[in-house]
Amino acid sequence: MAGLRRLVGLDLALAYAETHPERVSELVLRGIFLLRKEEIQWFYQEGSSWIFPDAWQDYLAHIPAAERGDLLHAYYKRLTSSDPAVRIAAAKVWSVWEGRTSCLIPNAELIARTAGDEFALAFARIESHYFVNDGWLTNGRELLAPANIDKIRKIPGVIVQGRYDVVCPAKSAWDLHTVWPEADLKIVPDAGHAASEPGIVHELVSATDRFRA
Repeated sequence: MAGLRRLVGLDLALAYAETHPERVSELVLRGIFLLRKEEIQWFYQEGSSWIFPDAWQDYLAHIPAAERGDLLHAYYKRLTSSDPAVRIAAAKVWSVWEGRTSCLIPNAELIARTAGDEFALAFARIESHYFVNDGWLTNGRELLAPANIDKIRKIPGVIVQGRYDVVCPAKSAWDLHTVWPEADLKIVPDAGHAASEPGIVHELVSATDRFRA
């Protein structure tokens, strides 16, 4: 899934570190997503749609007007349908929406990969399943709770964030850094969300090289 955000992975990494800090030596986090309702609303209901209205049109058109008040659950219903054709159709639209919005400069290769049947079905079903269940967190807030942040405060950390990331907007990285100022926040000025973008790659490699030393 290179190039796309690993929402579940990021949340699990942070949740795991807060649960088992003694087992974590360092944290390198990229494209911060805390599973808060406003973050899900931003990308799947309204927000990013204002920046990518052309890509949003295709995402929105797949759902009948009567169900557009809750696009997440409308897609989840289709992604868990007993009809394979319904599942794959919804998955491809869901996945391509993210592929089209993940890079500062559109990446045709990435978009084509997100349209692949196998990739799209796995990606869309995993993401949506976590989202409709709030990631089994309390609206994501517990990830930022002082008691939990205190558990990772002494763990060296780097937060890498693209300035123009519309999938996981910089506010989430900023909110995490605000409560965890001990971590280094690296805002890449010429990047969107994708881990493959040059500035993001540079900061991720720099962080891992630093910790390796």
